[in-house]
Amino acid sequence: MISFNDFRLVMDLYENVAIIGKDLKLIYVGKSLAELLKQNEIELDNLSPNNNSSKNLSLITGVIPKLLSTKEPQFIKLSPTLELITFLANDGESIFIGLKEKVIRIQTIAHQLKERVKELECLYGVSKEMDSPKRSIDEILYNCTKLIEKSFQYPDDTAVNIEIGKKIYGEIKYDSQQIKDVLASDIYLGDLKKGEVKAFLKNDLGFLDEEKKLLDEIALKIESLIERQEKTVNYEKQQKILSAKNEALIRMTEECYQKREKLNTFIKAISEIIVVVDTEFNIVMSNKDEIGDDGKCYNKIFGLNERCTDCPAIITFNSAQDAASERIHEEKNILLDTHPIRSSDGKVDRVLEVCRDVTNQKLLESQLIQSYKLASLGKLVAGVAHEINNPNTFILGNLKIINESFDDIFPILDDYFKSHDDLRIARLNYNVFKENISVLVNDMINGANRTKKIVSDLRNFAKKDDGALTDDVDINYIIKNNLTLTRKHIKKYAGLEVNLNEDIPTFKGSFNKIEQVLLNLAINGSEAIEHDHGMVTISTNYDAKSNEVVLIVSDNGSGMSEATIKNIFDPFFTTKRDKGGTGLGLSITYGIIREINGKIEVTSKVGVGTTFTIRIPATR
Repeated sequence: MISFNDFRLVMDLYENVAIIGKDLKLIYVGKSLAELLKQNEIELDNLSPNNNSSKNLSLITGVIPKLLSTKEPQFIKLSPTLELITFLANDGESIFIGLKEKVIRIQTIAHQLKERVKELECLYGVSKEMDSPKRSIDEILYNCTKLIEKSFQYPDDTAVNIEIGKKIYGEIKYDSQQIKDVLASDIYLGDLKKGEVKAFLKNDLGFLDEEKKLLDEIALKIESLIERQEKTVNYEKQQKILSAKNEALIRMTEECYQKREKLNTFIKAISEIIVVVDTEFNIVMSNKDEIGDDGKCYNKIFGLNERCTDCPAIITFNSAQDAASERIHEEKNILLDTHPIRSSDGKVDRVLEVCRDVTNQKLLESQLIQSYKLASLGKLVAGVAHEINNPNTFILGNLKIINESFDDIFPILDDYFKSHDDLRIARLNYNVFKENISVLVNDMINGANRTKKIVSDLRNFAKKDDGALTDDVDINYIIKNNLTLTRKHIKKYAGLEVNLNEDIPTFKGSFNKIEQVLLNLAINGSEAIEHDHGMVTISTNYDAKSNEVVLIVSDNGSGMSEATIKNIFDPFFTTKRDKGGTGLGLSITYGIIREINGKIEVTSKVGVGTTFTIRIPATR
């Protein structure tokens, strides 16, 4: 900022100089100088060599020819306390006459300003070099030595070297006998000295204090450069490690996906009867429509009114072990296998029963073993994803707070920096710190988001449709004409409200799969309602801006906690295990939507209800 004193200095010079034209006639004389000249009987109206009106005027006119010939400033001592200086203007013809004290003072200030400008240009050049992404650190440090040399008061007599470890950057211009003075600033990384910046002077005039400060400032910049380089090296190492882990996760994901494909194919293709029963032998789930999800297992499977005498399910409930028995039913030799299903406290609260023809025993046993392997893999994937997702969520949340905190901190630091321009944070100049800290935080946020994406892909792998997605699906048609079973089931728990936007385009997919999505979401919504005024709402819309068909299924049921929402799309995760839930419905739904390049979102609040929003690219 320019102060009033700076203007006063200019005015002081203005008042103490005179300007003489090329015809030696007075053009201008300052008021203060005019008073001094008058006191010494000097009139500057005419400075021709023939004008000898006074002795003092003769002293002035006497140096004019020498000034014009040599072009060098001339000094005129009028008295012990009064000395003038004459010098040529930039045009080489006009002559300036002024008080030596005033002119020399301005000249000194101008020289100092010029030196400071050189220092600032040096700092700018060094910063620009260090920010160059294409140069190696060796090139940067060598170029910096040249910039520093040019910024010193005597650049022709100065040599600069930067020493890092055993490496020396810069030219060694002088031997030890030529060097008259040495200036050095240490370079540290933490508490460890890494090197120093040295300036060598071969004249006896010495270094300025400002040059020492400049060298210290550049040493700090080099510290930051070295620290940044070491961080980059460490980052590259970590990146390689993470890349290797990422590749391993991708391979694991692909393996799990393939195993899940086999499991889903098995469940859909198996022709045998599979049911899950509770301790009262009530069916809570089956794979056959003719059996359904209610009634007694012995009645629905074998047409009996009483429990089977050799029922293996009793053994399984009592021993928590697999059991089996064979019997003749409708002239077929049926093998009934039972398998325990444990609750969260470890007790067997359900049993899986598989009825099969003995002639296909070997094949079905193989498929069952594969089924359990895939179920275990699904649980493993869910566990791995959960363990990675939790700490990464903390990282993302904390980074967001850190990033937002700088919005509040920087105005305070900016205000402080106005009066403390030497402010440093983490050994960095404040401007450098402010410019780079947000980049570092954003890099961490991007890394955490990449980790989050990997975890999401791992958790949400889904079943692929075996058929081609070639149907032109009309979502409204499916809702109007293909939800008979869904309506019947929903009415057990709640009312059903349907709001359809008529201007809905079609999209490429599978009628059967979309029907399954609607079935899963609507039934889940109805079963989450535990009060008399329950309502499941199905709505459709079209988002022209994104060209997406929007399907919304909501309920006013019990809702879900944040912890539950995070796991609902995981295979085998369910909060309705005691009601026959398998944990496959939403996982399959997610896979179907993903397969047609759609998106599914869920919002829920405990005690209020849940809303699933599905967005599918339209063919319009």
